[in-house]
Amino acid sequence: MSLRALKIVLAVVIAGFILSAAYISILIVERQEVLKQVARYNMPWHASAAMYEFARLEQRLSAYAAQDPTVNKDEVGLRYDIMVSRSDLLRSGEFREFLRAAPEWQEAVEELGKTLAEIQPFIENLDTPEAALSIVRTLERLDLKLAGLAAAALHFGGQRVEQDQQELIRLHWLFSSLAAGLIALGLVLLALLGWHNRLLEKAQRELRLLADNFQNMSVKLERTNKALGSAYEELQLRNEALQRQEHELRTQNDRFDAALNNMSHGLCMVDNNERIIVFNARFAHLFGLDGSVQPGATLGGLLEQATARPWRNAEALRQILIEQQELMRNRQQFTFIQEQSDGQTFAISHQPMSNGGWVATYEDITERRQAESQIAYMAHHDALTDLANRVLFRQQLEHALVDAERQNKLVAVLCLDLDRFKDVNDSLGHETGDILLQAVAARLRSCIRNQDVVARLGGDEFAILQIVSEPQECATLSTRICEAIGMPYDLEGQEIVIGTSIGIALASGDNPSPDHLLKQADLALYRAKAEGRGIYRFFEPEMDAQLQARRALEMDLRKALPNKEFELFFQPQINIRANEISGFEALLRWRHPERGLVSPGEFIPVAEDIGLIASVGDWVLEQACMVATQWPKNIKVAVNLSPVQFRNRTLVQSVGRALARSGLAPERVELEITESVLLQDNEMTVATLHQLRRLGVRIAMDDFGTGYSSLSYLRSFPFDKIKIDQSFVREMSSRADCLAIVRSIASLGASLGMTTVAEGVETEDQFLQISAAGCTEVQGYYFGKPKPARELSHSLAALKRTAEVA
Repeated sequence: MSLRALKIVLAVVIAGFILSAAYISILIVERQEVLKQVARYNMPWHASAAMYEFARLEQRLSAYAAQDPTVNKDEVGLRYDIMVSRSDLLRSGEFREFLRAAPEWQEAVEELGKTLAEIQPFIENLDTPEAALSIVRTLERLDLKLAGLAAAALHFGGQRVEQDQQELIRLHWLFSSLAAGLIALGLVLLALLGWHNRLLEKAQRELRLLADNFQNMSVKLERTNKALGSAYEELQLRNEALQRQEHELRTQNDRFDAALNNMSHGLCMVDNNERIIVFNARFAHLFGLDGSVQPGATLGGLLEQATARPWRNAEALRQILIEQQELMRNRQQFTFIQEQSDGQTFAISHQPMSNGGWVATYEDITERRQAESQIAYMAHHDALTDLANRVLFRQQLEHALVDAERQNKLVAVLCLDLDRFKDVNDSLGHETGDILLQAVAARLRSCIRNQDVVARLGGDEFAILQIVSEPQECATLSTRICEAIGMPYDLEGQEIVIGTSIGIALASGDNPSPDHLLKQADLALYRAKAEGRGIYRFFEPEMDAQLQARRALEMDLRKALPNKEFELFFQPQINIRANEISGFEALLRWRHPERGLVSPGEFIPVAEDIGLIASVGDWVLEQACMVATQWPKNIKVAVNLSPVQFRNRTLVQSVGRALARSGLAPERVELEITESVLLQDNEMTVATLHQLRRLGVRIAMDDFGTGYSSLSYLRSFPFDKIKIDQSFVREMSSRADCLAIVRSIASLGASLGMTTVAEGVETEDQFLQISAAGCTEVQGYYFGKPKPARELSHSLAALKRTAEVA
């Protein structure tokens, strides 16, 4: 065969293959379309599903009519909504093709839609079983029609499936014929091109490729069918999810209602048309709203109701809403207080919303305002006497200074301190003291004018504020107060007599501050107490100078201990019978860098007042013990304890620490206390003394005989030593009674087994009298003045030689 003929044959064969491939592609496309139609033929399913949902709706209505507890109104409504969606599907989509092919069923579908529309209001307002039965009877008319519709759709679907199957068979035969032709054409090609195996193999590979493609398409169709099934399952899952979301939304709404109605504040939300969106139970309770007021009502209507038919707090609500309407024009957040004539008070917090409406909270703060007023009163008044306290007094003083300057008058401040009030507290108890303070307050009120202010500053301190024209008015008032306070008080059957001292300060033209004026009155009060009590004194400029000197002394005193300005001097105590030194009394001295030695009588009281005496006392105790360790073991050291230092609860620990650090034997330490220590708290004081005694130290009573209860104190605690006050020793030669007292004390000490020490012995005659009176020891300048530790002599002979040289 020639090459030309071969080319022609090949061209013809190729053309045949091309035409065949094209026709096969067309056949495949047609087959695909037919298969798609087969896959989409769900018209019978739609009709059957509609019939099924119709029957379920009838069943639920019948069950509801029979009052089945498992069926409620919401479930019937759900069945109705599903039936409506099924009816919509019958009028749309592919089902319309069936209706076009069978127009006689169009009327049944339309009738179904109308019937469902007719029963919709009855479904929504389904309240009684009779209503459900009425709906069932309405639906029964459609039973046969829907059954016929489902049967016709099923028949039509079967016809369409049969037609499609015949079409598939036709395509199959065409495809098979074409495939046979292709095989025959291939055999021809084998006969013609037997010698060209490669070309034949290539043709075979192409045919196999076409077969694989066809198989792939079949697989894809199968996957498509599975995807449709999955889509249906997903649709069901979504339906279930929607039901769960509906349940969760209902639950959330219930929680929201519970939270809203359990708020402690009333809440009201209004839209941009001034219609109430929602309000809670607290809002209705606050303003007495009844059931006629519901969400959707307008504010205007609510105001009309409050005006025409007033209920509890209706007037308050009307005023609040009117004020809110006036304020909300600015569209800003605000808070305001609305107080009614009966004292009831509301706090309103108003917040605009972005849509033009607003939300507000309402709180009844009546009790809180009353409590705040009570607290404010208590913060400015004394709880015991109901007088003004220091805060209110200072405020009134500030106002008075301004008013007096404008009126060209004087502002007077009177500071009062009760005399002997502490004795009443200590002897009769604090309850009696409180009653006495209330009685004093009543008397002070009766003494002053209406425009004057009386205050209790604390303890037994009072103050009076006056605006006067001349100082004599203050003097007159002070005299009247001293007389009134000094009159006896009958408290629970006991007659009590106290007095008062008054310090007066007048505001001068240099605009003094309230604190400055109070300080001046305090200084005048101190002067009045120092000059005998029961009197009044006006402030004088030199009092301020004394105060400044006192402050300078305080500042220097605070630096004295860190700067090591304190030192100890020691004065010997002589045992008369043994004719030897028995001990030394440690005396504190302050060597000021500028003033030199400062008298203890000057700085000890200051140290007690400013709280330094405890640390200074601890230093004295430790230093005295340290120095005594260098003395012969038979010589003791005596240390005075301040009454303020004795009130320190760590005194016993301080003594123990001083003994431990120094290593001094406890029996070589004597602690001297005065009767004023025992006056503070007798039981606690005696307990502390016993604790000190258990440490091993000796206890001495200093200045014995100067108090009122010396003998009773000897009975309450067994002192080791009694020190006779030097005032008795000093006047023994001139006053027989003093000598008799010394002899009595010496005899008392001997009978109680206590050592007696006579202080202030300065002459030989006094020494001889003391010896004859029976005292055990003596102390005074006759044997030596106080000296630093480095200058001490530890034997009486050496002490006398030192005195002769001096």
